[in-house]
Amino acid sequence: MVIAASSLWAATAEPAPATVPLAGEIRADVAVVGGGFCGLSCALHLAEAGVDTVLLEAQEPGWGASGRNGGQVIPCFKDDPETLIARLGEDLGERMSRLGAEAGTLVENLIARHNIACAYRRNGWILGIAGMRGIPAMESRTRQWQARGLPVRLLDREETAALIGAPIYAAGYLDPRGGALNPLSFARGLAAAGMRQGARIHTGSPVIAITREGSSWRVATASGAVLASQVVVATGAYSTDLIPALRRSILPVQSIQIATPPMPAEIQRTILPQGHVVSDNRRLLLYFRFNEQGRFVFGGRGSLGGESIAEAHVTALAETMRRSFPQLGQIGFQHVWAGQVDITPGRRLRVHEPSPGLIAVFGFSGRGVAIAPAVGKAIAEAVLAGTHKGLPLPVTPMRPVPFHGLRLPAMAVAAQWFRLLDRLEAR
Repeated sequence: MVIAASSLWAATAEPAPATVPLAGEIRADVAVVGGGFCGLSCALHLAEAGVDTVLLEAQEPGWGASGRNGGQVIPCFKDDPETLIARLGEDLGERMSRLGAEAGTLVENLIARHNIACAYRRNGWILGIAGMRGIPAMESRTRQWQARGLPVRLLDREETAALIGAPIYAAGYLDPRGGALNPLSFARGLAAAGMRQGARIHTGSPVIAITREGSSWRVATASGAVLASQVVVATGAYSTDLIPALRRSILPVQSIQIATPPMPAEIQRTILPQGHVVSDNRRLLLYFRFNEQGRFVFGGRGSLGGESIAEAHVTALAETMRRSFPQLGQIGFQHVWAGQVDITPGRRLRVHEPSPGLIAVFGFSGRGVAIAPAVGKAIAEAVLAGTHKGLPLPVTPMRPVPFHGLRLPAMAVAAQWFRLLDRLEAR
């Protein structure tokens, strides 16, 4: 059975700015394709620098993963600094690490500078460590980031249980700079800020072709086109065949969330009493938090290959929530929604330049609330510089996933394997 989606964020978000579809042919310095956090941040920062920028969005700002995620502001890439240094070299590895480490602060500054109403708070993020086998890696991560001045620390089992409100993890990794927001309100606020700076945002304008036309790029929709010197494609898990190799590089995975009614204060005092947001280190991870209304928001892995929300996945998620937090009793949920996450092999961000003047970025793999705006700003700075040589991110050739057409059965098998490993390692 399929369940109708009812997003908590859509029900509580600030209104979207007034926009219209693209009509006719226009010119711009830069065309940005995709109105998620990355594209919106890129367009905003370009417009602030005086660059004539047009953003084309198939639906509305934040319609995709940016407006449907858990709203957890988690700084830092998933790879630790020493991992990035080993792969990219000391200079680029350190710069990419610093970009991720400062991402949460960038989000906070954007909210303050542009007066974005999005229920933002910074109470800290806890990464729950589901089993003893995960502790050495977190000890290493803590050491690396403390050496770089970050106020992170490792929590033992008892302190983790006290801060979370349930003894479900062997330990925890605490970054006090993490936080929470309404992601759809944040996306709409970025769009409004970009428009105030002069960016032209056209919604309901899915791009159907990107082609060369003389010295410019022609970015075409069904009702118009943008001629631009530079194009940035930031369409994430909702990428089409605009760049076929790009779509074949992504493994979209559904993440679903449920939200309870507002909880009584006495129950809120027993779960996340200091207001932290939590995700864990499972391969099929769980994540949860309270929103500003006291609703408990609980998320996890959904189905493969589409937008439909399967009742079986929702039932399993609700059972996991109640089993993890028995103080909830048999509480029901009032909202359930889902979105696609742009997973890549290795869960690493990808930046490509398939042709001069055409940049594509994707693969935020569930860390997009903080990381995507930071990457969008970095891409804007590279466009302004006229080169990606100073970009604090590796620019790599496209490498489509082999046998991409068989991804769904392969991913289904992998999910079962990951579920088994998660259970074994949690012991």
